[in-house]
Amino acid sequence: MKYLAFDIEAANGFQPSSICSIGIVIADEQFNIVSRQNIWINPKTKYNLNGTRLNVGIDLHLDKKLLDNSPDFKQTYELISGMLTDRQYCVFGHAVDADVRMLNAACARYKLPCIEFDFFDSQLLYKLFKEEKEVKSLHKIAADIGVEFAEHNSEEDAYATMLTLKYLVEASGCSPQELLEKYRIRIGTNRNFELSRPVSLNGQVSKKRVTQIAWEKIRKYAATVKKQNNKYKDKSFCLSRTFEISNEPLLYQVVQAIVQNGGRYTTKLAKCDYYVYYNKSSEQDASREKRVEELVGQGLIVKISAEQFIKDNLL
Repeated sequence: MKYLAFDIEAANGFQPSSICSIGIVIADEQFNIVSRQNIWINPKTKYNLNGTRLNVGIDLHLDKKLLDNSPDFKQTYELISGMLTDRQYCVFGHAVDADVRMLNAACARYKLPCIEFDFFDSQLLYKLFKEEKEVKSLHKIAADIGVEFAEHNSEEDAYATMLTLKYLVEASGCSPQELLEKYRIRIGTNRNFELSRPVSLNGQVSKKRVTQIAWEKIRKYAATVKKQNNKYKDKSFCLSRTFEISNEPLLYQVVQAIVQNGGRYTTKLAKCDYYVYYNKSSEQDASREKRVEELVGQGLIVKISAEQFIKDNLL
């Protein structure tokens, strides 16, 4: 798995869609930098370097002549969307929800499809690792970990963000995935212009409530899918708990395939004919898996991986 850190700057703080640069830094599993770039974009709007507050000067390192001769967001959309949605990358940013909102605003402005991808927030991870009450700016984090960079240059900000994650991995001895699990981070998502921010579920809601929320979301999505055949008529499907709360695109692909083929989603293991599991597991799955194996041995249910189920049901 490679890591992709990104940062976005807008030429006009009052207009979120006025994206003028997108910095993208990619690293391999050992955090060796594979590539770094600043995608300059003509914002086609007035510049306001004071951001959203008066008399607060922000040096965005902009060259107006360069931007005026750069492609607009519509022309760079395919490049940006392609990288952010590429499943080989684990995508993250610093205070990343603000960047995603700018992407949505720009897509809406140019009447382009929403860029649908998952992401996490290095700023949040740093706060949790340091056990601090408040999040820190990228500038303060960089000072803490000894990183020098040109603040508010998209490429430089993305680079400092990448080094933040590298620091967290080295200091904790945990992989990024292990850190996300340790702090019970709900991965951020962007679907159909609806942003779900990355948050830590520790101290916020119980595991039972997290699962209930996931069930409700899955049922709501299933209700929007139309049946196309009766391949699984009168058959019910139960999903592993880890899969239900993952919010992965694969989850919705599986639910879509179930409903399109005439099947039903159920949360009750005792009422299912098929058990679909994820390639990752957690403590929540441990006890259920024992029961699943018993039911499989008795020929009462079929156990299948999510990936295999999708392969078997390509429409």
